[in-house]
Amino acid sequence: MTEKHAHRQECLRERLAEAGVDAAIVPPGGDLVYLTGLHVHLSERLALLVLPTQGEAVMVLPAFEASRVPDDLEAVPWQEDEDPLPLLIASLPKAARSLAFGERVSASELLGVAAARPETRLLPLERITGGVRAIKDEGEIEALRSAAAAADRAYQVLLQQPIAGTTERELAARLSGALRAEGLEDPFASVASGPNAAFPHHVTGDRVITSGDGVLFDFGGRWHGYLSDVSRTVAVVRAGARLREVHAAVLAAQEAALAVLRPGARLGDVDAAARGSLAAAGLAEAFTHRLGHGLGLEIHEPPYLRPGNDQPAEPGFVVTVEPGVYLPDELGVRIEDDVLVTEDGCERLTQAPRELLVVD
Repeated sequence: MTEKHAHRQECLRERLAEAGVDAAIVPPGGDLVYLTGLHVHLSERLALLVLPTQGEAVMVLPAFEASRVPDDLEAVPWQEDEDPLPLLIASLPKAARSLAFGERVSASELLGVAAARPETRLLPLERITGGVRAIKDEGEIEALRSAAAAADRAYQVLLQQPIAGTTERELAARLSGALRAEGLEDPFASVASGPNAAFPHHVTGDRVITSGDGVLFDFGGRWHGYLSDVSRTVAVVRAGARLREVHAAVLAAQEAALAVLRPGARLGDVDAAARGSLAAAGLAEAFTHRLGHGLGLEIHEPPYLRPGNDQPAEPGFVVTVEPGVYLPDELGVRIEDDVLVTEDGCERLTQAPRELLVVD
């Protein structure tokens, strides 16, 4: 592990101690990478970091993975013919009164600890911390900024070629190639055209894009491990009045949310600002998902911009702000940007044009 990982562990220990929690139990995923630099595949095999408030951290994991554990992190390996649960329980602080579990700990592991330690309170780690890695440091912000800039460049490359007459699948492949050419790893690109865009998570298919279609792009990729996540909606050849109207309403909703997003603002209030703007346009019921999510080592991570979330925004948060309107059998529009909360407001990291472009 590096000094950076050790510092992050110490910061988490302090937050656990403040909350009266004796240890965090961290599964494979972004939190484990953030805290240790260790990449372990999340599977049915038990692999968990035990990070106590007092004492040394240990990593319980399959023996064939143990050689990957850094020298300064104690490994507790288990064999394929062995039940790892007793090893996990033995690795927990003996007098622990409360333990905080990461959100991807399996039910069998959680229930096993609950049965073995019935006197111990089991809590969700996210609720204790508001997100272990929610506040990004300067290095993380620069990586996120670079990921956003690469996605912007790829989108501009995509729009230099005609779209009409291609299929969603062909267009997604073209965008994925552009993202990769701009240096992004693990690129992703979703394309939803015409009425298909009314499904927020449409699976890109073979529909041929024609004149008058609205086309919704959702795309991004990794730069040094950190992700971009962008959505834009364009009109092909011509933009109908309804598409223009809806796009303008979604853009206004995003502006309303960005005007509220600043340190101390309740994340639920940021969501409410976008929702209120769409309500004024008569489109609130067509906004069917939360306003946004944290972005970093994972595409969806805390904090979340959703109704009722009382968590205050803090400098260093990087979140998506992505209002959308989805009209079944007609069209869909989403505008999504990656946004950094600064000391006195917020800054869009993604800069691709947000106005309704009419493309060939």
